Parts: sequence; C-alpha cells; structure tokens
Amino acid sequence: MVAKLTKPQESVRRFLEERSESGEPPPTYREISERFGYKSPRAAADHVAALEKKGIVTHEKRCARGIRLVQKSTGVPVLGSIAAGLPSTGFVVPSERLALDPTFYGIHDRSRAFALRVTGNSMVGRQIFDGDIVLLEHEAVPQNGDVVAALIDNESTLKTFVRRSGKVWLRAENPLYPDLIPGSDLQVQGVGRAVIRFLSK
Repeated sequence: MVAKLTKPQESVRRFLEERSESGEPPPTYREISERFGYKSPRAAADHVAALEKKGIVTHEKRCARGIRLVQKSTGVPVLGSIAAGLPSTGFVVPSERLALDPTFYGIHDRSRAFALRVTGNSMVGRQIFDGDIVLLEHEAVPQNGDVVAALIDNESTLKTFVRRSGKVWLRAENPLYPDLIPGSDLQVQGVGRAVIRFLSK
C-alpha cells in the first residue's frame, strides 16, 4: 500500500500542524484557500478529503473547524535512512516525524511503528525507490516475501525476506544486486507495511 502525498496535500498538512502547535483552532476551508491562494474552498475540501482517506486527518462533519490531525506532530518517528542497495551501518535517532496514523496501515500498537527513508535502488522491483519513506512494524514476525529492514552481519539493509527449506536470506528486487545470505547473523528489525512517496506535482 502506497500513501502518496502531493505537494498541495503536504502543504495543507503542514498548515494544520502549524495551527495546532501555535494553539490556534483548526482552519476552515476558506482559511486554507486564502493561505494557498485557491480560487474556491472546494479545492481545500478536496485536499482535506484526500488526507482523511490516507489516515492523516479526521474531519468532524457539520463543524466548520472540525479538521484534526490524527497524530499531530507526535506521528511516527523517521529513524534516518536505510540502504536499499549494499548494506550500511545502522540507522540513527529520530530525525523527523511522519504525521500519519499507523493503525490505518495495520500497525495496531503505535509504539511499534517507525519509518526509514530509502537510499538506493535495489528494491525498484517492489516499487520502492530512492527517497521513499518505508513505514515498518517493529517486533512483527516476517512472512516469506515481506519487505523487511534487517540487520545482516551487523549491517542494515532493506530487502525482501525469503524463507525456503529451513533457510532464510534477503533478496534484492533489482538484478544488479546480489541476494544477501547471512554469514553469521540475520535480525529483522521491522516488517514493511507501507511506502510513503511525496509526489513532485
């Protein structure tokens, strides 16, 4: 499942977050339209409806200021980057937070949700590209074919988890990259639940 935010949708999300953090009430459609120069409040309503569908906001009907960010700035921590290429050293402390509701993507324990920014192109066969953000669930049991963030021989990478005939390894989804067979240790740090991609237009 891929949650795609257009630039206008991301701008509206940030505006809602700014209003919340400054203690102001949620904006009306008209205020959103004035902020971004839309000709009609209908454009603002369409962006809010799209954000609601993606689990990023809720909207109380028949209430002019009923738009609410699902998780506000607390969101899901983005723990730096992970290589979708050759393995690299582990990811770091939270550098930003993703304002979405992980339960919308099947992660019912919010404390298990985290995200990583993808670098590299070894997973293009699964429609995961350089610059995407992958939403993952910590402590989930990986199934054969799941996309996982894994620590293999003390280095982190994003690959497809393969279990066959009692053996496990990591498969790249790009023929330019080899499969990764653990020499000593393979630890799954998170199972992929969604890919978030910010569109350029």
